[in-house]
Amino acid sequence: MPGPVNGPPLVMALFETAVKQIRDDLYALSAARFPGLRMRHYRLLSLLPPGGERLSRLAADSGLTKQALAQTLAPLEAGGYVEVVPDPSDGRARLVRHTDRGREVDAAARDRLEAVEREWARRVGEERYAVARAVLADLAPGPDGPSAPVTVEE
Repeated sequence: MPGPVNGPPLVMALFETAVKQIRDDLYALSAARFPGLRMRHYRLLSLLPPGGERLSRLAADSGLTKQALAQTLAPLEAGGYVEVVPDPSDGRARLVRHTDRGREVDAAARDRLEAVEREWARRVGEERYAVARAVLADLAPGPDGPSAPVTVEE
């Protein structure tokens, strides 16, 4: 069995702790109002612009493979959170759009996450939190999104 680790925690452990707090908060929202939704569903709903997005662009923006995107969209479509419709500008393409229920979920998740951020800012100070958030924004991928597709994990 390995001994205790010396030095400060790795940054990935710090991020995992923060993400766990976000995940727990969103799962409480799922339990209260949106049964069955997971982190990947909230994330995908947050990526949809008001007019919808083509499946191919949503795959690129999310960093998901087409297969993983289909897996993630299936329960959202079945639950009435999104609809997949032909793109009026190109009949070969399909658009993913929020339904009213999907907009409700996205707004509720954003409210919940804003509350988490306000709590973090309260705990560490507004100025320190603003700097930390700005650094994370600077480290985020550019407009082309992540460089490699990811797969859906349970």
